[in-house]
Amino acid sequence: MRRTYPQLLRNLKPDCDRLYSAEGAVWKEKKKYYEFPSGAKIFLVHCISERSLNDYIGGNYHFIGIDESNQFPEMWVTKLRGSLRTKNKEIKPQLFMATNPGNIGHAWHKEQFVDRCKPIPAGKVYNKEFDIVYTEYRSNKPYIDEEGNSFQYIPASVFDNPEIINNDKKYVLKLKALPETLRRMWLEGDWNAVAGMFFENWNILHHIIDEKDFVYGKDFSKDTHELYRAYDYGLKEPFVCLFIAKDSKGRSVVFDEIIRTELVASAQAKLVNKVAKEKYGLEPSDFTDEIADPAYWTRHTEKDGEPYSYAGFYSDNGIHMTRAINDRRSGAAVVYAALENEIDGIRMLRFRSNCEETTESFPLLASEDNDAELVETHGNDHAFDAVRYYSITVTPIPGAFEIKPKRDWREEWANEETYEDGNMWGAL
Repeated sequence: MRRTYPQLLRNLKPDCDRLYSAEGAVWKEKKKYYEFPSGAKIFLVHCISERSLNDYIGGNYHFIGIDESNQFPEMWVTKLRGSLRTKNKEIKPQLFMATNPGNIGHAWHKEQFVDRCKPIPAGKVYNKEFDIVYTEYRSNKPYIDEEGNSFQYIPASVFDNPEIINNDKKYVLKLKALPETLRRMWLEGDWNAVAGMFFENWNILHHIIDEKDFVYGKDFSKDTHELYRAYDYGLKEPFVCLFIAKDSKGRSVVFDEIIRTELVASAQAKLVNKVAKEKYGLEPSDFTDEIADPAYWTRHTEKDGEPYSYAGFYSDNGIHMTRAINDRRSGAAVVYAALENEIDGIRMLRFRSNCEETTESFPLLASEDNDAELVETHGNDHAFDAVRYYSITVTPIPGAFEIKPKRDWREEWANEETYEDGNMWGAL
């Protein structure tokens, strides 16, 4: 499986043709599978959207292989795993994934495999040909979960691929010349490096402040700062409420977060007020504005037999929301600018260290495949959406202060020397 069928044709089918034909398999073009003399079948399929994912739910597969699985949302793979099964006791259903660090799947791959089966350092290696020092790693023991499922992480780097090392040395040199973080990811297979994401300007030294250095009542209060709350709606998906303080110079700090699932709108509002009162002694009237996802108005339930918006349930609890502008492009640009720009040496947007889910998700947000100016929606973008709603409402729009131009790895490579035939994408 790949995200698109052209990816299968270019990157997998030629090798499949060579390997499977040697075992007597015949390719069936109409149904897109190889049939072996035994009757076994291997399908080549793609999954570009959740709609196409439904084609494989409820199947009876003994093996599922996903190439470039970092392009897949976690929930898609979880659903696919439900179709791994067999009645034959001699067969062990397996899910295999091959991928690089990065993209929308980085966080869940690292959590499910790398962190559970931490690789064992085997020592530093110096490659004289490429003048590179890197660390070799060995696989650790498999992780067995409560249901008896086995998870195994097999670390690999470009140096484990002799076909590339021996036949495409310029590709290795290209990887070596990448910015440090991308080099660690793509050359060394380092999952502790994060790059290739939308907010490549993210820096914990600039954007995260210790909770002890921004204490309510000491370093800020409702009398010294404007206080806001920003919301992203969710029920099965997480609902988010971020607490934000803005100083007189327009610099904002996200100082607390509430991120929960399975809460209806009325319960969300009660929880928000409870946290504000118990932790900070704040009432709804102490907040300058409550900026919210438009979904709070477009989604309805009933109250006293009449249609009632989710925003209405918040109003019942004293929280009077302002409907945010749901412009993903402008919103992303404003957030990017706030992270990039500073006043008196302090970034326009920062986060307190206790906002762990928000600060973990931000550097992992990827760009859309076909539009680098949009944040990919299949990642964990719930906290970002809340920040986006706040920023586009409260922060000056792009152009109100200088925005340094965004350059991603594509531009970095475009300015580098290409291959002799002018095709620098051929080996990617």
